[in-house]
Amino acid sequence: MTDVREEVVEELDSHSETLTFPEFVQTIEAHHRDEGRGIDRELLAAYADAVYFDVDLDAIDERLTDSDRWEEGGRLYDLGDGRLSAYPADWHESISDSGDIRDVIAVIQREVTEAEGDQREAVTDERGVPQPKVLRVAQTVAGIDNETARQRIKELRQNDEIEEFASQHRDPTLRLR
Repeated sequence: MTDVREEVVEELDSHSETLTFPEFVQTIEAHHRDEGRGIDRELLAAYADAVYFDVDLDAIDERLTDSDRWEEGGRLYDLGDGRLSAYPADWHESISDSGDIRDVIAVIQREVTEAEGDQREAVTDERGVPQPKVLRVAQTVAGIDNETARQRIKELRQNDEIEEFASQHRDPTLRLR
C-alpha cells in the first residue's frame, strides 16, 4: 500500500466540493513529489481512497495520451514506467527543476492555446498566460514553490521582461516580451 501524506489529503479535502479530476491529479502531483516525474496509478488510487474522491480509475485510460506535447481537453500524459502527469513529457524535460519562471511562461505560452476549464484559464497570443496557470505548472513540473514563483514574476515585471494584463479577476495574465 502506498502511503499518502496528511498535508496532501488536507489540500485535497479543502477543495473537494469543486475539484475536477485533472485538478485532483495536479494537486497530488504538485504536493506529493517523490522519485521522478509525475505520479503512479497506485498513488492516485491511494489518495482517491483517502479522501473518498469518487473517480473511476479505469477511466484514466480514456484521458491518457502518450503524446509528448500538450493536447487540449484535460488530458493525462503517459510519462513511461507506469507514471502519468497532468502535463506532457516535453514540459517535464524542458522545465523540470529549471528554477526559471521564464521557462515556465515560455513553454505554456508556446504550447497551450485552449482553456483548461473556464475562460479564465485561456492562453491567448494577445493576453498571454493566466498567472494561476503559471504558478500551478511552476510548482507541479518545475518544483518552484508559489512564494518563489511570485517573487520571480515580480522581478520580471520590474525588469520589464513580461507584459501584464489586468483581469476582472484578481490574477493577471502574463506574456513574455
